Amino acid sequence: MKPFALFRPIAALLLAMACALPAAAQTEATTAPQSVHGLTQSQVIARFGQPERRHAPVPAQGEAPTPPIIRWDYSDFSIYFEKRIALHRVDHAKFAE
Repeated sequence: MKPFALFRPIAALLLAMACALPAAAQTEATTAPQSVHGLTQSQVIARFGQPERRHAPVPAQGEAPTPPIIRWDYSDFSIYFEKRIALHRVDHAKFAE
């Protein structure tokens, strides 16, 4: 058996995977929600506009010191903040009527 006999099929597979990655990443990026992790409240407003509703901070509970959590609601999603930094964006569920 030649020493590089396995190299060609592996190289072909890696090349095919590398060519497919940009197309898959582009499709995923258009369907995935925009990440907000790490954005400040002013950056969120610049990106999405003013929220429809701002909820009061939920105070820390228990003995461990935890920061308050704040929620802003938009028409299709909510954004959760720890102090003034965004943690998560949660899309609202769409139910068929």
